[in-house]
Order: sequence, then structure tokens, then C-alpha cells
Amino acid sequence: MPQLRPRRIAPARIGAAALLVLAGLVACTPRIQTPPPPATIPGPVSPPLDQPVPPAPLTPPPAVPEPKLADGERGPVLFAHWRTSNAAQVDRFEQFLAREDLAGVVPTYQLLRSASMWKECKADPFDVPPPALWPKVREVLVLLRELRRERVLSDFEVVSAYRAPVLNRCAGGAPGSSHQIFAVDIAPIAEAAGLRLCGFWREQGQQWDMGVSRYPSGRIHIDRNGFRTWGASHKRGSSYCLDTTDR
Repeated sequence: MPQLRPRRIAPARIGAAALLVLAGLVACTPRIQTPPPPATIPGPVSPPLDQPVPPAPLTPPPAVPEPKLADGERGPVLFAHWRTSNAAQVDRFEQFLAREDLAGVVPTYQLLRSASMWKECKADPFDVPPPALWPKVREVLVLLRELRRERVLSDFEVVSAYRAPVLNRCAGGAPGSSHQIFAVDIAPIAEAAGLRLCGFWREQGQQWDMGVSRYPSGRIHIDRNGFRTWGASHKRGSSYCLDTTDR
């Protein structure tokens, strides 16, 4: 009986068959889908590194209202204008106050205010006392500092201080007015502060050689030219610092 020989398959056919099988496997394999990239939210754009970052805009501080002055016309602005023609005198006066440690008791522009009637009398709104009177200025400022320290007076404004004799006559001042030596008129003064001042005058005024008066306008006069008091009539009996039994 003749032997059957195995049939030889051509290599080309084997390759084609393998490709068909491989294609079928690929078709049957599920595809893995790649998720899309997440959406990005646009943010602030940073400036390039080589460019400086502009500073944030500054918010201006709230405006602080200036305090209302009892004598608003003769304030710091008018004083600065007047000082340009009197700089040497004012500088020497302020140096004196600094040496005496009294520079901060009263602002210079208030301490140099002349009479309130300076316009009517065609005088300067400010005046520097002669150097011979500066010791009297020191005495009055030491007293004002003590009145602040003991909380007799807190907020006040000097509205008139030194007056030259000619201006004092024109303004209707008494012939022997202490303003010609050095004295201060202060305002505004609350009723409670006025009562405290009178109490201080009664208890300590004699040792301070202190004079006190209150004018009908409400201004209070303070000097150190003698222990005394007076009022609207320019006599002791009209003083508001006296009890009824003392009048």
C-alpha cells in the first residue's frame, strides 16, 4: 500500500493566514479611549519676570478736619506770612522758649497775637515782646503749664498776649494793662473749666501772684502781676471768681 505524504503548504499562504487571524484579534479587542484633558480656568496673567510689578494704588487717608479756632483769621497761615518779614525776632524768641523748656505750652502763633483790634488800629496781627519782657513771658507760661498739669484747663486758645503801649491805648486797654508787660487772654473756656480756674485762684493764686478776670465776651485774662481779680466793671466786686460773701 503506498504511503501518504503530508501535503506541504506554501509559506506565502501561512503568512496570509496569520495576518487574517491577527486582524480578527485586533477587531475583537475593545478600544481604550483616552479622556480629554480637563478644561482650564483662565487666571490672572503674570507679568514677565524681566518686568517690574507695578505697585498697588495707594488709598489716601481720610481727611482730618482742622480744629476751629476762636480767632480763625490770625491762624498759622497768616502767621507764616507775617513771619517772613520778622524771622530773626521770632527765631530768637523761640530759641528762648526752647532753652526754658516752654516751647510746647502754647503755639507760637497764638503766643504772639497782639490786640484783637489790630485791624482797627492799623497794627500788626502779631508782635514779639521786647527781650527785656521775656522773663515775664516765662512766668506766665509756667503758670499755664501748671494749670494744664493739674487739669484745671485742658483745651484753650490764647487770643491776645503782648500789646505795645500805643496799640494798647488804641484798643481801649487800661493805662496800666498787664498786656503791656505780658498777659494772656484765653478762649473758649467751658463753664466747668472756668469754675476750676476760680478754685485754683482762690487756693493757690496768691503764691502764684496770679491775676484773673473774665470779660463779658467770655474771654478770661490771666497774668502774674499781682493776686487780684475783677470782672466786667473792671472792679473786684464784679468778678465771677468771688463768692457772694467775698464781694
